[in-house]
Amino acid sequence: MPFNKTTRTWPVILLSVVVIVGVIGASGYYFYTKYLSDIHWKPILQQQLKELVIKSSDSLYHIEYSDFDLNTASGNATLYDFRLVPDTNVYNKLVTLKKAPDNLFILSVKKLSIKNIGARKAYKEKILDIDNIVIDNPALTIINKRYDFNDTVKVGKSKTPYQLLKKVFKQLRIDSISLNDISLNYINKSNPVTKHTALKHLDIDISDIVIDSLSGKDPSRFYYTKGIDVTVHDYHIYTPDGLYKADVKKIFFSTGQRKIILDKVSFLPRYNRTDFYKQSGVAGDIFSLKFKHIAINNIDLQRFLRDQKLYAGTMDITNPDVDIYTNNAFKGKKNTKIGKDPQQALQKIALDMKLKRLNIKNANIDYSETDATTGATGQIVFTHTNGYILNVTNEAAAKRLNPYMIARINTTFMDAAPLQVNFKFNLTAKDGAFNYSGELGAFDGKILDKLVKPLAMVHVVSADVDKLIFNVDASNYSGKGSLEFYYKNLNIQLLKKVNGKTELQKQGLISMLANNLIIESNNPDKKGVFRPGPIDLQRDPSTSFFSFLYKGLLDGLKPSVGYDKKTEGKVTNAIVKVSNLVDKFNTFKENRKQRREERKKERQAKKDSIKQSKLIKEN
Repeated sequence: MPFNKTTRTWPVILLSVVVIVGVIGASGYYFYTKYLSDIHWKPILQQQLKELVIKSSDSLYHIEYSDFDLNTASGNATLYDFRLVPDTNVYNKLVTLKKAPDNLFILSVKKLSIKNIGARKAYKEKILDIDNIVIDNPALTIINKRYDFNDTVKVGKSKTPYQLLKKVFKQLRIDSISLNDISLNYINKSNPVTKHTALKHLDIDISDIVIDSLSGKDPSRFYYTKGIDVTVHDYHIYTPDGLYKADVKKIFFSTGQRKIILDKVSFLPRYNRTDFYKQSGVAGDIFSLKFKHIAINNIDLQRFLRDQKLYAGTMDITNPDVDIYTNNAFKGKKNTKIGKDPQQALQKIALDMKLKRLNIKNANIDYSETDATTGATGQIVFTHTNGYILNVTNEAAAKRLNPYMIARINTTFMDAAPLQVNFKFNLTAKDGAFNYSGELGAFDGKILDKLVKPLAMVHVVSADVDKLIFNVDASNYSGKGSLEFYYKNLNIQLLKKVNGKTELQKQGLISMLANNLIIESNNPDKKGVFRPGPIDLQRDPSTSFFSFLYKGLLDGLKPSVGYDKKTEGKVTNAIVKVSNLVDKFNTFKENRKQRREERKKERQAKKDSIKQSKLIKEN
């Protein structure tokens, strides 16, 4: 039985139980035919089983059970109240001798059923065949503590399962093992802080188990099996701060297919937007994530199960819906976003990972932001998003070989225009350096109202956009690059927030001046002169990654339409002067109107007085 440091994962413990069950069948048949009485063979068999487990595990484990039934005619057996228990004193001695395994197991099973044990064949030919083993509602605890001395296996020191088994059988074969509704408790002591993970409603199916002189060298087998399938149903977990809940309808892991599949995944806030900010007490993004299907393929199983490191070929994310919201009007504490961009968050994931390629299929992304001044919410929507990301890793050795994570994304901007975006993230840069570039196709510029009207107080009356090309080098602190904005027939309406008014109010005269004297209607202009849009933006530490992306582009849009920083200063002064003139003119109009009303009242009063005097004289 494989209780040594070459086989340290939970599939091995299941095979160990299998061997015990096999011995039950063979020994049961032998003692039953010899003694023909339960009184005689049961105590002897029990002693044989206990000695076998103790001997094959170097006294690390012992078994307990209340009773078992064996029918040699049908080959069926049932084991009751079975327990596999480690001896901690023996384990501590093995640690001292540097022979301890990385995992300890505690297994309890209320009822274990075996179907069609070939007991006669097992006894006469030393070949044990079993059709099926069913274990209902088992409870398994795994205590993991990785030791450096287990990283290098000393050839010839550890015995294989077959070497332990061959004294009893030449071959062991089981068609299938089913473990239904498992309770799993995983205790990780490999890090300074012990972590507990509990899973319920776990199913494990093991197929075509063969242990003989050749199966251990069969590359198509995993721990002597053709496959181990693990299914977790209705998995739920809360974030440590209690603000979010993650749900997975089903998790499926297959050693035969070397893949993990997650169905109907969601990561959602537990409160509405208003209550979320009250609970968190800080300003920032609120995420709502839903995924129809996530699949991780070509997993390095040995590394995953032995070292808890995820090395895989591809990850496919299908039909994700991503909703990101931020409220700049919230008056709570604003946390810094430095060091929290996506590529930096990847480096902080506890699980070491390396994915060659991550594929995104048909994603919808909605980013919305509430402005502190207007109180209105601007929105950017990306639909039918497809693409891939290369070299997704937080593993130090992998980053030394290739420090760059590359993304290629194709999407539809505001459900109206094709957009192609490329990202290049430096995974080793302390300042979070990355580059983003791309091209946006033709669209009716009026759709920009959803973004610029609430956030920039600008209404786009008309704009025929031909294309927009951008290339920006950015980091946690700044963004610098260039933007090329090709358009025609640009006409805008400047707006302002007026106290007591729900809607933004038009600035008619100022808008007219802006369109006629400042804003360029076309780029290139009628003479064919093209205005580039240089980008040079300092990043507010509280600005999120997605908000910084579009603010960088907005910084390049201004000079593209003739509204560069020099002009912006002049315009600001002009707007103040014009606003003062407008205010004075409006005051003059109001005063004149008031004087007219007063004169009108005086004339009317005079007429009434004359009329009254005439009536008095006539009478």
